[in-house]
Amino acid sequence: MTTLLGTVVGVDAAAKRVLLEGGDAISYDTLVLATGARHAYFGHDEWEPFAPGLKTLEDATTIRRRILLGFEQAERETDPEKRRALMTLVIIGGGPTGVELAGTIAELAHDTLKGEFRNIDTRDARVVLVEAGERLLPVSSRNSPPTRRMRCNGWA
Repeated sequence: MTTLLGTVVGVDAAAKRVLLEGGDAISYDTLVLATGARHAYFGHDEWEPFAPGLKTLEDATTIRRRILLGFEQAERETDPEKRRALMTLVIIGGGPTGVELAGTIAELAHDTLKGEFRNIDTRDARVVLVEAGERLLPVSSRNSPPTRRMRCNGWA
């Protein structure tokens, strides 16, 4: 197996070659094209400014930045209701990515950032995982409890 970084500009299926930007070509026996993925808002593209997807490194750094900015804003907020809102993170989608993200955010708040602020306790943050289906991680376990009963260390 060989791993290369390049921009594919075409495929010559008859000659079994992948054509790269700059004129290079790579011969192949079997070709698998993984063109990437894009998150979907199910006809509600207006949600995108509030709910970034998680398909690229840039998406991940945007989410991390938003989380940290939320804690920074909560640190300066004196209104308890607004502070609670700033420390509530909602993840839509109880598939593998959503469940992993929820766990990572919980770890960030409970462990990594613990003690880093003077006016807030990041362990008071709430992570809410929303799944429209009947179960979290629906493809991996038919025996998992229904989503309405799923809880993680008291976090909603």
